[in-house]
Parts: sequence; C-alpha cells; structure tokens
Amino acid sequence: MSIDSPELLRDRYGAPRRQHRIGTRGWIGLVVLATLLAAVFVAWVVTARQAAPTFKDIGYEVVSEARATADFELTKRPEDVVTCAVRALNQEHAVVGWVEVTVGTVPEDRLGEGGTSSHRAAVRTTNLATTAVVESCWLEG
Repeated sequence: MSIDSPELLRDRYGAPRRQHRIGTRGWIGLVVLATLLAAVFVAWVVTARQAAPTFKDIGYEVVSEARATADFELTKRPEDVVTCAVRALNQEHAVVGWVEVTVGTVPEDRLGEGGTSSHRAAVRTTNLATTAVVESCWLEG
C-alpha cells in the first residue's frame, strides 16, 4: 500500500464529505419562492401608497409680519386622521413659522372628488414671511 493510497487516507481522515448539489427541483423551488416574495413586496408597496395621504398647495396669504395662511387640498380616506406640517418661509427661504394641522373626518358636503377636501392653516411667524406651504402630511396612529 502506497503512502497516498485512497484507502490509507480514508482510514486516517475518514471518508470525504459529499458535496450537496441543488438539483433542478431545488432551483425551481428557489425561483418560485423569490417570485412570491417579490409579488408580496410589490403588493405591500402599492397598498401603502394608496393609504398615504396626498396634498397640493393651492395658495398662501401674508396677513401681517406675524401671521400667514396656507391654503391646500388634502386627499385621504374618510376614516383616516391626518396631520400636515405647514411652514412659512422668508425671502431667504428660512423657516419663520411652523404649525401642524390635524384633519379628522371631513363632512360629506366638504368632500370633493376622490375624497379631496380644502383647508386653510394659519401660521404665526417670527418675521415677515414671503410664502407658506405644506411640507408633509402623514397618517396618525
């Protein structure tokens, strides 16, 4: 028996490990699993976007050095409670006023197409504002 004979090596170190290979069925299973996960992710993203409130700035008015108003439209589901952050900016685009407006259930007579309603937010300012806009809106709870 030679020094490198397979029997001598197997006796000394044990049988070599078998390599596990993924067969055709295994690859098909992985592809199906990846496809299902991608479909669930896409459905989750679409559902989350439909539930998110949207807003559109309509106008603003600088009432005085200490006050401005922002007019905006908000689209949301009727049962949702939404808070919108409204900010007033000065000529250098610095924030000179900030307010959070919470909108709950809106009466049917105030709802427009697609659940859109109009709102006005009054913002107290520290200096003269040149504009007032909605920064973001989010669902409460």
